[in-house]
Amino acid sequence: MDERSDKDLAAASCEGDRTAYAGLVRRHYGQVFLVCLGVLGNGHDAEDVAQDTLIKGFQRIRQLRDGSQFGGWIVAIARNLSINCLRKRKTTEKALVPRPPERVGDESGDEDLQRAVARLPGDLRLPLVMYYFDGQDVKTVARTLEMSTSGVYLKLRTAVKELHQMLTAQGDTP
Repeated sequence: MDERSDKDLAAASCEGDRTAYAGLVRRHYGQVFLVCLGVLGNGHDAEDVAQDTLIKGFQRIRQLRDGSQFGGWIVAIARNLSINCLRKRKTTEKALVPRPPERVGDESGDEDLQRAVARLPGDLRLPLVMYYFDGQDVKTVARTLEMSTSGVYLKLRTAVKELHQMLTAQGDTP
């Protein structure tokens, strides 16, 4: 892995060094994917939007003023593209029969939990996925989502309560 800083890699990318941008992609793809997954709730759409995000980042890298902020910048692009994708999906699905939520996470996880997480609203699902599944600390989640740490704690507490209700409800099928 490239040992250069994000700032150095971004500067080299601006000068046309594709391997430098590839280093940024390797470094930040996981976080970009998790943001997309948290907003969209399914892996297939998250992969598509994560790839679109990284392409758009490459196309717009010269607009980045401070290369050391690449991580937050690319995550903001991912969040915006994911929200746009979600809006498009909701518009097209109005006329369609609702489909069951897709699985979240890896294949070995608890299916009931995955379905319940996928049913959470995006504003609760995203911090939950980032904190519990990606292992990010609350300060990082707060910075990435541009909210206060107390706001993150509130979202996490609410998400956990909703998951508990979904998973313990009698006769409820996800």
